Amino acid sequence: MTQTFKVGDKVRHDGRGEVEITYGPFRGQFIACGYVAKQGDGAEIFVDSGLLSAIPVPPKFVIGDKVRADAVRREGEIVAGPFTSRMGDATFWIVEAADGTHSAPREAILTKVEEPEPVKVGDRVRVLRAMWAEEHHGRLGTVTSVSGTWRESRGDIHPYDVQIDGTPGVTHVAELEGIAATTYVYNDVTYELGVIYSDNDGDRWTFERHADEIPMSTAGSYSRGAALSDVVEDFGPLTRV
Repeated sequence: MTQTFKVGDKVRHDGRGEVEITYGPFRGQFIACGYVAKQGDGAEIFVDSGLLSAIPVPPKFVIGDKVRADAVRREGEIVAGPFTSRMGDATFWIVEAADGTHSAPREAILTKVEEPEPVKVGDRVRVLRAMWAEEHHGRLGTVTSVSGTWRESRGDIHPYDVQIDGTPGVTHVAELEGIAATTYVYNDVTYELGVIYSDNDGDRWTFERHADEIPMSTAGSYSRGAALSDVVEDFGPLTRV
């Protein structure tokens, strides 16, 4: 069966590879259905539809993808598909939810759920929840272990050990978020935000960009909230630890 294409379609030509339809379809003197198509080098050619075939479009999802059905706000993992409904040409997939139940949502309402990058030793993080260490909520630190087994009295596991900036020892943390290091240039010197610096007295500092775009200290020897420029002038030079 002859396939019908439209202007702009990228199709496969039996002898010339991938081409783009620029005109047609039309009936020619010697062909029942023809097109004008543009080759990769920009040259346009007349082609018989019998030499053209559609380039398969890769499926939007693959089995194993984590997806969310936006219409019902339900998440799960794709376990089968894609399928075409007998009621039309709508594509649907089989999705398994965390409770083991299955659904068959249409592809049009599915959104892929991106998996966050796993936390690893050495990552800079912000503490979100740490039992018996609530004073550290919101503080920055460096991950020293990701396989901890410490549990508080009700069994709430805290898998991360974090060295909180400016404090001794490590803190067991249940939930945290990664901090992307950014940079700030002052007096032609580039500083990385969210990392530890040592001043000329050996005291340690970290800085984070605030709403006014001026990096302010989040840990330091005399005042949190001091501008990076003031710390450099008063205690510099700063050396990355």
